[in-house]
Amino acid sequence: MANPEDVKAAIAEIFDRSAATYEQVGPEFFAPIGAELARRAAPRPGERVLDVGCGRGHSLLPAAEAVGTGGAAVGIDLAPGMVAGTAAEAERRGLSQVSVLVGDATAPDVAPGSFDVVIAGLVIFFLPDPDAALRAWAKALGPGGRLALTTFGAQDPRHAQAMKTIVGFLPDAGTPTRRAAEALRDTEAVHRALLANGFTGIAHAEVTFETRFDGPGQWWEWVWSHGGRDVVERLPADRVDAAREAACTVMEDARTPGGDLAIQTIVRYSTAVPVQESAVPG
Repeated sequence: MANPEDVKAAIAEIFDRSAATYEQVGPEFFAPIGAELARRAAPRPGERVLDVGCGRGHSLLPAAEAVGTGGAAVGIDLAPGMVAGTAAEAERRGLSQVSVLVGDATAPDVAPGSFDVVIAGLVIFFLPDPDAALRAWAKALGPGGRLALTTFGAQDPRHAQAMKTIVGFLPDAGTPTRRAAEALRDTEAVHRALLANGFTGIAHAEVTFETRFDGPGQWWEWVWSHGGRDVVERLPADRVDAAREAACTVMEDARTPGGDLAIQTIVRYSTAVPVQESAVPG
């Protein structure tokens, strides 16, 4: 089993290298997913929001706009490049209530009960100890606090097959960044994890998002622009062209009558509230 700190470091490095291109190549993917998470978290004016694994702020910034200057929106991320980019965007938008820090989503360095809302957008399945993270998030919430998180539901079969095709060109499929919580793609598993780690009042909803690309080449660039580079970066130099050609051939099945490519991604939105402190598992 990989050392948890090694897993965190590897993930941080991947997203640090992705920071400059994240959501900057072709279509929006994470922005609408993140905005919907902020909407479902329903932060109110004057509240304090903690976004764990905030990335480029696709949930943090809409949440900050909702709480206004009388509230606070704190984002933490292990990747310094993500933190710098999000902080710059918050400044550009004039969101003085935003602060963005390098920090660990599994163990955020915040005072107990100091937040009204915790947001975790597409992050829990990267964490080596998701149970510890959930307990920490419950502890961070004060009275009336609530958690809103996202996990992936069903992936578009064309995209999934194209990524499997790339993996077939790797000399070794093993990597320290393999997700320890793959099982959390299942709604029942997410529900059980929330119940076991200090939450109640749990609700889930699935939303389908469509992403369009002008062709397989743009899709390939997009894979490089986010966590998907975990796979493609490990391709030997002499296999990159063949892997690209094979994966792009698979993606041709996603052609629409209009000539572009379209994939559908199901995202699971889960909301919950912490149980009384005396009942939270230790």
